[in-house]
Amino acid sequence: MLVNPFRFDKEVSGSHFCGRKKDIKQLVGHIHNGANVIMFAKRRLGKSSLVKEIFQNHLDKYMLKTHIDIYSVSNTKELYDKLKVGIAQSLSGTETSLDKLQSMVSTVQSYFGGAKISLKLTPSPSFDIEPLSKIYDEAIGELLEGYFNYLESKNLHAVIAIDEFQKIVSLPENDKIEEVLRTAISKRKNCAFIFTGSRRNWLLSMFNSPDRPFYKLGLEHHLGAINEDVFYAWILKNLAKKEIFISQEAFSYLYEESHGETRFIQLISYMIFEEEDKLNIVDKEKIQHYIHAVVTNSFSLATYFNTFSIVQQNALKIVAKSGGKDIYAVKTLEEYGIKKGSFQGAITRLLDLGAIYTDNEDNKRYLFENVELGMWLRSL
Repeated sequence: MLVNPFRFDKEVSGSHFCGRKKDIKQLVGHIHNGANVIMFAKRRLGKSSLVKEIFQNHLDKYMLKTHIDIYSVSNTKELYDKLKVGIAQSLSGTETSLDKLQSMVSTVQSYFGGAKISLKLTPSPSFDIEPLSKIYDEAIGELLEGYFNYLESKNLHAVIAIDEFQKIVSLPENDKIEEVLRTAISKRKNCAFIFTGSRRNWLLSMFNSPDRPFYKLGLEHHLGAINEDVFYAWILKNLAKKEIFISQEAFSYLYEESHGETRFIQLISYMIFEEEDKLNIVDKEKIQHYIHAVVTNSFSLATYFNTFSIVQQNALKIVAKSGGKDIYAVKTLEEYGIKKGSFQGAITRLLDLGAIYTDNEDNKRYLFENVELGMWLRSL
């Protein structure tokens, strides 16, 4: 049976990864130089897959690495737990021998004076780093300090990627957490950090505001959509495995409608590969059919839409129907019976919630964080 080459529901690397040669070259260079990177992009553009691809296929095999997602954390203890698991996995690396890992415990323990190191006997054994103190912001500082000292002593180099780093802003006592992290990271030894986030304004305010602890603690890297021509060539190559062809006009339409969103384009490509017969040609009309099928079968869109106030719902409709441009046109506001002041307030709130954002190349154009919501609203 021919395996579908497209993946839309998980991180990918290797043959499932498309493009981004320039991004990879720049990020690998920063990692090898021990420089921190602040990488921001809207969700579903493939930040996590890019990190996975770099970690698996573009770094020295002896470099320690860990990828930590803190999107779900809601307090300092949970943040510590996420960081300790990531660092523990990094320390054990690819070693699977229980004897070798057990012999490492006392060595690792000598660098982590504020924690007890033990070995977790799971199908994938790794270290456990249990703090002696339950003051978790301090424990985070001690955890990182111990890790950096271990790296320096063993002449090892490492990279730590932290996804959705801006989540720290919403945590209780976030100021204290930022101070502790800043102090530890600024004294790091042989380690680079990649801080990623989908809330661009939040993330950049952490690193660009002079009164914030993380001020100028890294290089900015904006991750845009995969180049259209590169993406089209990659899609063509993979569809050819089933002798299916997609016209450039059809792909350009898909790319524009989804604003180049990696996940959505992979999803539509997956459906095409599953449903089209050998030697079929996919044109613009067929792409419209697939998009309509996805949008109309996504019952969560209406539920999500109804979480907004009536004024915000009208604002979202205006953004959708106008293509995100000239949204303050008097005729448009009159059509929806909304006053300019209320509309401006709704747009500001929607930006703050992350429901919409402004195009980096055109700050006067508003786009949907969830491209499917925009498509659904345009279909009403």
